Amino acid sequence: MRIIMVVVLLMCFITTGCKKDELIITSEQIKTSFESKDIQLFEPQELSPENVFIKTLNNVRPEFYAINENQLISFYIYSSHQEAEKGLKDFEESTAATDLVKHSEYQIANVLLFYQYATKDERVEEIMKRLEVKK
Repeated sequence: MRIIMVVVLLMCFITTGCKKDELIITSEQIKTSFESKDIQLFEPQELSPENVFIKTLNNVRPEFYAINENQLISFYIYSSHQEAEKGLKDFEESTAATDLVKHSEYQIANVLLFYQYATKDERVEEIMKRLEVKK
C-alpha cells in the first residue's frame, strides 16, 4: 500500500513539474513591437464610445491607439490564455448580429488584439507573428 502511495505522489510531482510555462505578453512588449516597425501609436481623435473595439470584454478594458490614418489598434491584456479566449468569446457573442468594419483579430497567449483598418498595413501582421513566438 505504501508503494502505491509513493508511486502516486511521485507521478503527481512529475506531472506538475513538467507543466509548460505559459507565455505572458505585456502592454510594453506590444508597444515596443509597434515602435520597432516604425508604427507610431497615438491617441485617437473623435472615437465613438460605442465602437465595439474599445468595449470592456471579460471584465477587461482595452488600451487603444490610432496608427497610420483611419486605423485603430486595441488590445486587452488578460492574466492568462484562457481568460483571453473568454474575452474573444465575449466579443463574438456581443457582435454576432453586428455588421463590423474591416478588422483583424488576434488572440496570442494572454492578449486579445483588434486591428481596425480601411487599408491593411502588413507590418501589423508581422508584429503579431513575432509576438506569437516571443518568450
